[in-house]
Amino acid sequence: MKTYLEIPFKEAAGHALYVDFYIPDNIDRPPIILWIHGGGWKDLNRKWCLVYPQLERGYAVCSVDYRYSDEAPFPAQMLDLKDALLFVKANGGTYGYDGSKVVVSGDSAGGHLCSLLAVSAGNSDWEKAGEDYRVQAVVEFCGPCRLGESGRQDAADPDIVRQLLGVSDCGKALAGRGAAASPDTYVDGTEPPFLILHGSADPAVSPDQSRILRNALEAAGVPVHMYLIPGGVHGLGGELVDCVVQEFLDYYIKNRVTVLTPELQPIHDRTVPPAVR
Repeated sequence: MKTYLEIPFKEAAGHALYVDFYIPDNIDRPPIILWIHGGGWKDLNRKWCLVYPQLERGYAVCSVDYRYSDEAPFPAQMLDLKDALLFVKANGGTYGYDGSKVVVSGDSAGGHLCSLLAVSAGNSDWEKAGEDYRVQAVVEFCGPCRLGESGRQDAADPDIVRQLLGVSDCGKALAGRGAAASPDTYVDGTEPPFLILHGSADPAVSPDQSRILRNALEAAGVPVHMYLIPGGVHGLGGELVDCVVQEFLDYYIKNRVTVLTPELQPIHDRTVPPAVR
């Protein structure tokens, strides 16, 4: 494996933001997964990555920094990730991957951000004119979807959400900014295929949050597959999860049917497994 670490892609808040590239050996220009870490939008870093196992399955990985919510409120995080996405698309030749085949992925807060990054392609408020911000697929782990909605306590800790959105109370400002930060707000049917994974026993973000996103995508005609992992808590991993991710990526990115989890309804059926309803 080739590694290219601490590559700066922009300056923000007086310091550099970095990406790390991991490129599998003996594969010519593999597709790449842009990984967005979780941590409540204010913790962890790009070293926390759940998709490293895909390196052994023929996919490059790029793990990215973004500004924490205690440095800058939303949409600073999205602006950083839009810039990171353009950097990844533009530098495949330099680092040895296919910049035209980009998957975005993330867990928890990073799951929220990766979904929002994908569904907001074309949002002129967050993007540079004339650039292509589309991605080829999304793999989202246990991310919140509906932020700042009155009466909902299942998306994330309310104090963490308020810090992200830069508001101090639960009034109209929270609701308005929450809607702007909620992925389902932007779904219009032009999105790439989605894989959504959530633990059935997640104590931090309810699986209902993933169902909101799944339902919005499904209603818009977007290929979406949601798997509820029995007994899974917040932050998923393990062989079953890794195999489901590979099946999804192989089908939508490599146009290849791979069956590693015969106990689950296969990805190539293009249907949502009944167990997650």
